[in-house]
Amino acid sequence: MPALAITLPQFRSAPDATLEALEDGRRLGYAGGFVFDHLWPLGQPQRPALECWTLLAGLAGRLSAIEPGGAGAFRLGTLVTRAGLRPPALLAHMARTVTSVAGAPPILGIGMGDAGNRPENEAFGIRYHSDPTKRAAELVRAIDAVRGPLAGQPTPPIWVGGTSRRAHGLAGRAADAWNAWGLDPDELAAGLGEVRRAAEDAGRDPRTVDGTWGGQVLVADDQGQARDLLERWGAGRSPAEVARTVAGDGASVARRLAELGDAGASWCVLAFVGGSASRMRTLLAKASNLSIRPNGVRRYDR
Repeated sequence: MPALAITLPQFRSAPDATLEALEDGRRLGYAGGFVFDHLWPLGQPQRPALECWTLLAGLAGRLSAIEPGGAGAFRLGTLVTRAGLRPPALLAHMARTVTSVAGAPPILGIGMGDAGNRPENEAFGIRYHSDPTKRAAELVRAIDAVRGPLAGQPTPPIWVGGTSRRAHGLAGRAADAWNAWGLDPDELAAGLGEVRRAAEDAGRDPRTVDGTWGGQVLVADDQGQARDLLERWGAGRSPAEVARTVAGDGASVARRLAELGDAGASWCVLAFVGGSASRMRTLLAKASNLSIRPNGVRRYDR
């Protein structure tokens, strides 16, 4: 079974649910919590969003309070931060700050973005490059900066996200891992093969580049309930999005995640949809035999 991590709720104006999910995920035995790097939910500029790196620093502070001396037991990360949103040196400095607060470096999932991100950039006065070659160059500069002295030591593990041939090449040449969103096990194995061939062509040991997976997951008490919840949640969404959602009872979802592990995923990052995320975290933790941690202490006012 790959390491299982969760995405943390952030498309809201207050962080209470985010902090609760962090504590609950850690207690249930998940390996980490990840945040997206969107200035609003895709296609929904009217909705609020907690900013990725500001939120990450707050989560790092909470984590260090919950498990003092337990650096690295529960990892924080981005899935994915966009290279063009911040100057590379600034990104490296922010990563160093989060490392200092959390006691362990964040996992830096990073990508070059696509046309769907253009309205976000322009609304906030941030240049968007239509040419993917320029966006790829931004990504390489960001990786170089995070691997440099500004990010401190140890430097964050870097996962390059994306399913395009260009993303495969960038991950193989420059990253510790490749992250794919929503792929099935066969697609993941094929993509990881491309990534590792690119690593070998660049003179790297291909075995040093891991595969990781992220995707939408729906967990229910039984298969019938899962079908009903998926149908309800999927109404109005694209059939492709619904088809790529891993849905079922805890045991069947755990089996699918194990298949992704067999296909090469060392981590699976789960975005729960279609119902209570808290309930789904618990169902899957039990089905996956995760180790329950002590509750720890809460040092904040609600």
